[in-house]
Amino acid sequence: MMGRHLMTYLIPNLAQAVASFGMVAVLTRLLSDDDYGRYTLVYAAMTLAQYLSVVWIEAAAARFYADAAEKGEKPAHFATLIALFSWCAGAFALISIAALLLWPADLNLKIVVAAAFGSVITRSLIKIALETRRMAQEAKRFAVVDTLHTLLAFGLGIGCVVFFAMGPEGPFIGMLIASFVVLAIEGPALWMAARKGSLQAERGKAYFAYGAPLAGGLILSLALTSGDRFVIAAFLGEGDVGAYSAGYQVGARILDIIFTWGAAAVTPILIAAYERGGPTEAIKAAHQGYVVRLGIGAPAALGLALLAAPICEILIGEALRERAIQVVPWIAFSALLAGMCDYFSEAFMLSKKALQRALLLLVPVITSLSLNVLLLPKFGLIGAAYANVAAYGLGMTMLAWIGRRYVALPIPLLETAKIAAACALMAGVVLALPSFGAFQDLILKGGLGALSYGAFVILLNVAGARDFAKSMWTRLRPQTGAL
Repeated sequence: MMGRHLMTYLIPNLAQAVASFGMVAVLTRLLSDDDYGRYTLVYAAMTLAQYLSVVWIEAAAARFYADAAEKGEKPAHFATLIALFSWCAGAFALISIAALLLWPADLNLKIVVAAAFGSVITRSLIKIALETRRMAQEAKRFAVVDTLHTLLAFGLGIGCVVFFAMGPEGPFIGMLIASFVVLAIEGPALWMAARKGSLQAERGKAYFAYGAPLAGGLILSLALTSGDRFVIAAFLGEGDVGAYSAGYQVGARILDIIFTWGAAAVTPILIAAYERGGPTEAIKAAHQGYVVRLGIGAPAALGLALLAAPICEILIGEALRERAIQVVPWIAFSALLAGMCDYFSEAFMLSKKALQRALLLLVPVITSLSLNVLLLPKFGLIGAAYANVAAYGLGMTMLAWIGRRYVALPIPLLETAKIAAACALMAGVVLALPSFGAFQDLILKGGLGALSYGAFVILLNVAGARDFAKSMWTRLRPQTGAL
């Protein structure tokens, strides 16, 4: 089942990769350094607004769906979600309008923020609908709708910049329009699911008790991933924010997509196992989840570090490129650590200890911001990357250590060693190849690196890969002979 889900969820994650890297490639060439830096700062502020207002409802929609379905209480579940969302979204809209009217900023910046904050409400409602699809294991429906949303937002956002000469507000306006289109598809089903239910106060309290600490953790995670940009803006200026953000997109976004892809397939199975058999069943399911995360994330991070220069030459505009290349290898490594933080965080999610996780994250957040203040004046932009690695390393260690009190998620040492060996061998292949130019290097070194890693994984039999390859060969061989 996990294999089928991974293949299905691959499509929306490929769409995320196209949109993320396409946005970097276009915006870093069409916008000025300062405008691109402003775009990334507003995007971080938009994400923070979503986490502060409605993300706890999205989390409850995902976590409590299986329980509601098991007990035949789906109408009450959805009615409670919609009522809670309506209150929070309404309050957020009123506060945002008042703040924009009182804010003594220039009109252009207000337009950027208004478009970004407007999309918070629509995107969150879509998130509730899609999280429901995912938890119901309706993988194909999730994949189609999420892919449509991603590519439509990307196409409309780029269109606003290219054809209507918009600035940093263009991507947010495209995002807002795309959200309305997708809501027209998913909204009716969400309303129908809630139609026969009613708000239940006790259920709402339980959802808030679970979701609010999780939202706090996400806010701290955001501070860990994006808080340094505000410190960079203060010390180095918006232009360097743009360069760092472009490098961060290249170094971290692909890893984020990979780990999101893995989690989309693994988490519903993990939750179902925990609800069915408690920690014992969850630990069995988590073993495969660990290998999927590390087995795909580690070679991806290493590949990004080895090919940082050609990737940045292709994706990032010339004005930001050299500064971005410096930070990509470090950001790729920190993104790998971040992905493993998510794995160890599942112990807190399963045991409903989100508050404890949020409190733990305070330590790496404070570490990151403190190190940025200390390192930026001395090392410049690369200092922020150093701080990022140190903070995520500390966070992963703490989550792994303390999370074992609740659910002792496995750390398969033999599989970890095999993956490390396959990565080392892959690096040897990539480094042995000559350089031919940015595009050629990316295709040749990237392709041969991926193929060699796959071969070494099979050779070392990582997670039974050799046995799986043999079984596939056995199944395909009669068909080949028939041809």
